[in-house]
Amino acid sequence: MQKASLLDRITPESLQKMIPCFKPLIKRYGKGETILSYEDGAPTYVAVLLKGSAQLEVINTEGDAFLLEQYKEGDVFGELFTLALDSAAYLVTALEPSQVVFIDYQHIITPCEESCPHHTQLISNLFLMTAQRTQELSLHLSLLNQPSTREKLLAYLRFARSQAGAEGAAPFQIPLTLSQLAEYLRVDRSAMSREIKAMQEDGLLTSQRRSFQLL
Repeated sequence: MQKASLLDRITPESLQKMIPCFKPLIKRYGKGETILSYEDGAPTYVAVLLKGSAQLEVINTEGDAFLLEQYKEGDVFGELFTLALDSAAYLVTALEPSQVVFIDYQHIITPCEESCPHHTQLISNLFLMTAQRTQELSLHLSLLNQPSTREKLLAYLRFARSQAGAEGAAPFQIPLTLSQLAEYLRVDRSAMSREIKAMQEDGLLTSQRRSFQLL
């Protein structure tokens, strides 16, 4: 499924008409700055990353932070797109200088008096993006449920290969550093590096930093 965008099938002319209705708020953030921090509750904003990159972490009751997702330009995030975990808090931070537009959630789900077609299209886009985000979170949970580090790596690399449009033994790059990948898979970084080396020796793959080939 092609990744949906909030503004799919919305013309620049329609976008100009929507601005007075939605009253978007645009903010800029430096590397390491907090973009959003929230707990389980009713959605307040839908945020769109216009420039830069960011990451989402979930923080448990002990204060430990776990990487859930990374965002790139065009990605949407906010309370609407997270799992409702009891006693969990979510933190979105900028990985580099970034620009974010915030749209009030109630303005999105409440049709205007004229029932504008572009408003209906935006709601449709948001619904599709919610479904895709749910798939991404389901994938993450599926990876974490694999019985070994090797199985987690193979499952992730097969997915990353398909996302990169590669087939068979064609080389591809993963979007995460090895440290980020270890955190994402909830495995020890050194143990993961040893497992990658063992998989190379077993003829399962070749790798150099973020570049991989599945053999």
